[in-house]
Amino acid sequence: MPLKVNVHVGARLRSAAFRLAVLQALLFALIALTLFLVSWFAARHYIENQLRQTIADEFAEVIAHPAAQRAGSIRRSLAQVPRGAYDYSLFDAHHKLIVGDILKEPTPGWSTIEQDEGPRDGKDLVRRILVFGAVQDDGNTVVVGRDLASVDQLDALLKSVFTWAGLAAVVLALVGGMVTAGSYLRRVEAIADAASRIAAGDLAARVAVTGRGDEFDRLAFSLNSMLERIQSLVEGLRQVSNDIAHDLRTPLTHMRQRLEAAMEEATSVEAYGKACERAVADVDSVLDTFAALLRIAKVESRQRREGFADVALSALLERLVDDYRPVMEDEERPFTAAIATGVHVHGDALLLTQMLVNLLENGLHHTPLGTPVSVKLDTTEHGCRLVIEDAGAGIPSEERSRVLKRFVRLDAARSSPGSGLGLSLVAAVADLHGIALALGDANPGLRVQLDFPS
Repeated sequence: MPLKVNVHVGARLRSAAFRLAVLQALLFALIALTLFLVSWFAARHYIENQLRQTIADEFAEVIAHPAAQRAGSIRRSLAQVPRGAYDYSLFDAHHKLIVGDILKEPTPGWSTIEQDEGPRDGKDLVRRILVFGAVQDDGNTVVVGRDLASVDQLDALLKSVFTWAGLAAVVLALVGGMVTAGSYLRRVEAIADAASRIAAGDLAARVAVTGRGDEFDRLAFSLNSMLERIQSLVEGLRQVSNDIAHDLRTPLTHMRQRLEAAMEEATSVEAYGKACERAVADVDSVLDTFAALLRIAKVESRQRREGFADVALSALLERLVDDYRPVMEDEERPFTAAIATGVHVHGDALLLTQMLVNLLENGLHHTPLGTPVSVKLDTTEHGCRLVIEDAGAGIPSEERSRVLKRFVRLDAARSSPGSGLGLSLVAAVADLHGIALALGDANPGLRVQLDFPS
């Protein structure tokens, strides 16, 4: 168990999320250092200016006394109890101390001096004093100063606060990086686990979606969409393989039987010729089935999207209606069309034509003679809608999704020619174009509704 924990911690430390947290912690530390320097300089500058102002005010009060009274004024100030905040000194023209507690005459103007105050609490006390001195008319030098201990204490306080705050922020950032890295690793491991299951053959595996709408959810949604597509294609391939083996076995068996019968029973060139014609017809049927499968496979591979362009759907439908009207009339089928003008869609004109032809052929071949067929095209809020209806037997509701698969033929349609690929091609073309395909009930008959996107 400890090994697992260590490995897990090591994985977190090696993760991109933790490295990002470290970079953020370093950046925050740099920002905190910059903020400290700016705050420190600003605070120190402000306090020193305040000290200078108070020292200057006190200096003005000292020199306001007559020259002969300055020494006595300084003695009284130094003798006050409690001790005042200022230091005073008066030096003669020869730089000797007359009175005061600043022992060494500083240079005129502003300066900072360090003065040894002797041992205190077992340590030598050294005071830092900000002083201002100036030579007066009598030749003496007046010096007023103030201890910088408060400024030094503020410096120490600021350094301590910013140091601990910076360390705490860095530690919190690193801890947050560990937590974030753990969360990221769990999500990544869930995706990797799903990928491993899929690689092992479990095509139904999906990446869990948390519902947060973050980048992992978007990635999971994209991966799940891709997996659903892959699963659909693989299952379709399996179905096609099984259906080809099942549905093509019959015509090939018939062709073999006819050829064997011809070899055993035919006694003339004419008999051999008829047997060959029937065999050729069987071969053509098989080739037509393979051609239809190849068309569906090409459509489902989405390679035809490269040829998408603007298609005048209204004009395309009007041409097909004109082409099929004589055929419908020959079979005494009422054929009505209501086509909105000026409707355009984005797609492949040849594939859309094949889809519409298959739907019209479906109504023509799988309904009794005299059955009405209607075509209606209308615009909608989100695009356009095409509805093709017939008054035949229709398709039971429980079979409507199944008939869109390859080689599926209902019992009522087995007596008519075909391979069960017509509606499968319609579904493939509709999916390629993003068309919502729905099979419904025309009461009676079949209603095929196609909703084209705008």
